[in-house]
Amino acid sequence: MPSLYRPESRSYPYDASIRNLRKACARRKELGAYPRPWRSKEEGLMIRRQVLLWFTCVDKNRPSGRAWARALGVSHTWLQKLVREFTADPSKVRRLQAYGYPTSAQLSRAQEYTRQMKERGELRLSRREKWARFFERYPEAQELYPKAGSASAPGGESKA
Repeated sequence: MPSLYRPESRSYPYDASIRNLRKACARRKELGAYPRPWRSKEEGLMIRRQVLLWFTCVDKNRPSGRAWARALGVSHTWLQKLVREFTADPSKVRRLQAYGYPTSAQLSRAQEYTRQMKERGELRLSRREKWARFFERYPEAQELYPKAGSASAPGGESKA
């Protein structure tokens, strides 16, 4: 089907899409619409240091990656991603080792800082927290979403 527009007002599809993309990026930057981080930079650094400690451990009783990630409160896929970063770039490993061994007190202090940032609204919310805020605002919706109200998120296990 021929175009409804005059030939001189048309542009090549690639040029038009690039122009639209630039407009969208400028608008997004203007609005500050980039996603907020999940945790504070301090906690992210502490988790990286803990993962490096786990990765460089040569003990036979070293826990599995899933168990270590669960103990840190992160996903095992992120743990695997960090391990791939460490193997690909040894300079990252040296920079992290320069901090010394991480302690549980440092990790708890970083987690507390993350909690404070989350209360101030500077971080993303988990699905559980989003539903909790939703039900605080609209308590009548719990009848419509009983699983989400009783557990953590839609499709979650219910309290028994």
